[in-house]
Amino acid sequence: MQLEIIYCTVGEWQENSYLIKYKSQAWLVDPGDEFENLDKKFALEELCLKGIINTHGHFDHLGAVHQFKKKYNTLFYIHSKDKQIVRQANLYKKLAGSSSYFVTPAIDGFLDEQASFKLDDKVIKVHSTPGHTNGSVSFEIDNALISGDLLFKEAIGRVDLPGGNIDLLKRSITYIIEKFEGYTIYPGHGSPFVLDGRVIDTLSKLI
Repeated sequence: MQLEIIYCTVGEWQENSYLIKYKSQAWLVDPGDEFENLDKKFALEELCLKGIINTHGHFDHLGAVHQFKKKYNTLFYIHSKDKQIVRQANLYKKLAGSSSYFVTPAIDGFLDEQASFKLDDKVIKVHSTPGHTNGSVSFEIDNALISGDLLFKEAIGRVDLPGGNIDLLKRSITYIIEKFEGYTIYPGHGSPFVLDGRVIDTLSKLI
């Protein structure tokens, strides 16, 4: 059976939520909104959900975390440097112009204390890639990288949101360009893409 990375774009901010699936096990990444839609799309009741891991703590990546934790009695992991952003997620959502709110999820563990996660006999590696937020991370498995809002096919991530830092962002993008050429990148918004020479050239000009 092959590894599957399934994504579903949800919410007002068109955020990509991911399911990393292999055999009968799965990890959920950045479930940002539309709990029922994601639950149906990912068919989680047919799988063993190992837990929820987030690339960062912005509200558009958090909105359905609590509901998945509650339904599947599972754990939620994020980098410790983003814990304050998580706690203030509804405030930032309100400042972004939204009138809705969600239950802020309890954090069960920190990604800076966990270098990897098991998925049957495969391994999801955690890479620290700060810049979009101080605690932004990317997840590597096989020849794929889930990068959150760090970089896109023809753009780099924003740094005008809570936790943004342009110098760290540039450093992290350089790290990804040097280490993950040829990988399929799964970003927090927009379509997945291969980190090939043309994309690298475009991103290099932006940093």
